Amino acid sequence: MLRRSKYLVVLIIFVALIVPATSYAAPAVTDTPSDLINAVNALRAAYGLPAYSASSILMSTAQNQADFMAVTGVVAHTGAGGSTVTSRILAAGYPLAGDLSLGGFRSENIIGGTISMSAQAAIDAWMGDVPHQTTMLSPDLTEIGAGVAKANNGRLYYVIDCARPTTSGAPQAVTQVVGGGSAVPAGGGVIYPVVVNTPNSNGDVIHEVKAGQSLWQIAIDYGVKIDDIKRLNNLFDNNIYPGNKLLIKKMETAATAPPTETTTIDATVEVTVVFVPTATIIATMPDMSTPMPVIPVPQGNGTIMISAIAIIALAILGGVIFTLAGSGKKE
Repeated sequence: MLRRSKYLVVLIIFVALIVPATSYAAPAVTDTPSDLINAVNALRAAYGLPAYSASSILMSTAQNQADFMAVTGVVAHTGAGGSTVTSRILAAGYPLAGDLSLGGFRSENIIGGTISMSAQAAIDAWMGDVPHQTTMLSPDLTEIGAGVAKANNGRLYYVIDCARPTTSGAPQAVTQVVGGGSAVPAGGGVIYPVVVNTPNSNGDVIHEVKAGQSLWQIAIDYGVKIDDIKRLNNLFDNNIYPGNKLLIKKMETAATAPPTETTTIDATVEVTVVFVPTATIIATMPDMSTPMPVIPVPQGNGTIMISAIAIIALAILGGVIFTLAGSGKKE
């Protein structure tokens, strides 16, 4: 009986050590532009304001800016070619109300964050100052568009474009737009679609630039970085012209497997962690004749980290059990 009690005490100590030693990163967020709009309208309802109506044009401008930030890695209201919020909205054909020389009735919120940032987290961050609050709680704006983009490095970018259309629903004649952007006639500046080409006989992907296409747009549609296209084509700026043939991707060659490295175990315990497709972790310890049992872990998009204290706890547990087993034979 005493022997069983000792084993029970050892087990309790082990659990107390091993549980806090294992941590899991927050899972990836998959919130959509609709989630962002719903969160904004829930906020407006809490303040007694009518919901924003979704505009297909504003949805397009917001998504384009989110994509642009994801490609460039820069959180900014300035878009491709130095465009401003007003010039982008007008170029997309939106019938923006207000004095266009002053920017018109529109406002844009942007933010970038880690893969765990949710749409609600973006709203909460925007509530931290008056200008961003006004975009979401303005009584003068009536329509909204939202965009969400994920960069190759996992960062998320959120954008909302809020505006008020003209009473007639027709675009105003534009002669000048202030704020650093070029004057853009309403309905002009159309973004031409990019037809994604397949690899040629050499395995390379070549794209011929068409009128109206920009480097950032080509990078987005092919799913590559602007810097990669510039490096492959020896470009020193973002200027491209109709008829240019750009090398987008080179033929992929089979990677040679690197030589196997032997993990050195020194006086401090080092752990070799092997990730396998079934999301299990196999840990090996020094001076053990048999491998440790597989430790199942929850599936998820987060990164799994096993603290060194967990391994030390395992070593202590083995030593204590060995000692107790030996002393039990003498009783």
